[in-house]
Amino acid sequence: MRVLVTGGTGYVGAHAVAALLEAGHDVRLLVRRPERIATTVGATGVDVDALEVVVGDMVDPEAVARAVSGMDATIHAAAVVAALDRKEAEKTVEVNVTGTRTVIDAALAAGCDPVIHVSSIAAVFRPTVDVISSELPPVVDAVNPYTRSKALAEELARDRQASGAPVVIVYPGGVCGPPVGDLVGEAATGLESILKIGMLAVTEGGINVIDARDLGRIFAAALQPGRGPRRYMAGGTLVDLPGIVEVLRAATGRHVLAVRTPGSVYRGLGRAMDGLRRVIPFDSVFTAEAMQLLTLAKDTDDSAVRDDLGVTYRDARETLATSLRGLYATGRLSPRLAGTLAR
Repeated sequence: MRVLVTGGTGYVGAHAVAALLEAGHDVRLLVRRPERIATTVGATGVDVDALEVVVGDMVDPEAVARAVSGMDATIHAAAVVAALDRKEAEKTVEVNVTGTRTVIDAALAAGCDPVIHVSSIAAVFRPTVDVISSELPPVVDAVNPYTRSKALAEELARDRQASGAPVVIVYPGGVCGPPVGDLVGEAATGLESILKIGMLAVTEGGINVIDARDLGRIFAAALQPGRGPRRYMAGGTLVDLPGIVEVLRAATGRHVLAVRTPGSVYRGLGRAMDGLRRVIPFDSVFTAEAMQLLTLAKDTDDSAVRDDLGVTYRDARETLATSLRGLYATGRLSPRLAGTLAR
């Protein structure tokens, strides 16, 4: 199939492109910065000269129309991460929702089947349920602007599904695995922070780990025309926090402390950090959303990925170890922090 990918120079998108090419598809990218193709997609080992490229933004109807022209299917993986400034953060919501509407509607108008929308487990996450599934409603009242943007985009995608359009929604969990250029995945940045602190508060919860390569295989397997609307939860494997500590210790040889602390402490810290970042902008993995997902993580119902698409997952602990090796290889971990990884 001829497949358009938006967000192809991002971490998820680059691995998706690699999986599509391996499956024999022809790929076109809609990108704002074409110079990033070589350093991200190219880092997966694919021949970037085999890619078609349209330069433009996902919110530009003319650029998107050019990009979807002649395509058989579309994978919409582009998204803007929320800025620290409140005004800019709210703009993020507008951009992500507008971009999703522009890409999905243009792809459907061009006859693409399927149109795959990359959502997030955060868009439907509810700590009150035992298992996170694709049947849960989107959390459109989320406080975090990025989460709210994903939930509103999710609502839009489901609206198109309700009319029978061949929109496929995929909900990744904590994506990690091999780096692509200087991109390591959001879950890997959490591991980096733990190693820099040298300890993890062991409480309830954990990390839903899915390998970026497996996620790419899910996208490739979902490229089946004529099957109508579908949803696939791709949360991955839930690794509890003691398990995370074990992986860090085994991979680095360091004695990472495990301190038993109530999850409410971490969630309170996340809320406090969010408030502080509105006054003094700085990057931090300690956000209210991240701490809620970490301390209240639930298993996900990924049965449709296995039963309908035939995709099975790599061992989650090996995926985490691969992420740690990538953190050292990209220079994000010093030899001291990397421990035996450096040897």
